[in-house]
Amino acid sequence: MHFSDRTPGDFSLNSTAKALEKVSGRPFLDLTESNPTRCEFKYPKNLLKDLGKEANLIYEPFPFGHPEARQAVAYYLSRKGIRVDPDNIILTASTSEAYSYLFKLLANPGDSFLISTPGYPLLDHLARLEAVELLPYSLRAELGWPKI
Repeated sequence: MHFSDRTPGDFSLNSTAKALEKVSGRPFLDLTESNPTRCEFKYPKNLLKDLGKEANLIYEPFPFGHPEARQAVAYYLSRKGIRVDPDNIILTASTSEAYSYLFKLLANPGDSFLISTPGYPLLDHLARLEAVELLPYSLRAELGWPKI
């Protein structure tokens, strides 16, 4: 199978991951894994009990996230003194999906973004998939990290 030129040609572990496996004698622990079925979580026994409810058989897509979830986020932020209208909140399935939406929204293919390093490790791959360029700049600890 041939993927587009925007994807990396080599999907094998990088040298850091290979070295960690060799030293530890255990498989590399990928902290970017976001598929819960691969993370060996221990789920409560009653986790699936609500699947049989008739209300759950109705398909209602919410492209910006479920309204109740967006209201819960707005409520959480309000308790921290931040007022946000739930209609201005967009929930995505992952950080990667959010970045891909932002790249599409804010740039055309070939445009550039300034990004700090160190930063989010998947940005290089995501930017390549969206045909945008990243222009890194260094965060220097000795000058003080931004306070968030």
